[in-house]
Amino acid sequence: MRHRIYVPLLDDPAALGESDAVPAGHGQFRLVGTPPQQERLLFKRGEIVECEIRTLPGGSKDLVAIRSVSAEPEFKKRQHVFAIFGAGAGAVAFAFCSIRWGDAAWDVLARAFNWRKE
Repeated sequence: MRHRIYVPLLDDPAALGESDAVPAGHGQFRLVGTPPQQERLLFKRGEIVECEIRTLPGGSKDLVAIRSVSAEPEFKKRQHVFAIFGAGAGAVAFAFCSIRWGDAAWDVLARAFNWRKE
């Protein structure tokens, strides 16, 4: 489910621009929308941001991005650990399949990635 959140502008952090976001858990959202061409937002598409409910200038209350969780060193460290573990686990799984099923495992991989034999 997409939510509209407000993100500070890069040139003027006091001003806010709209963006679409999807929940990322624990009160955080991943930005998925693209801002209008003339607006440059403080946080980029794909970043995970922490939000809080604030009163907007028009009097309505809405979600406003207050900081990027993606930029934190601890978050980046976790991403690297998951990437290394995922690559290692995939390699182990494929090695097991190669031993268990031999060339048939390579044929499945070739079909999956659309590799052609010369």
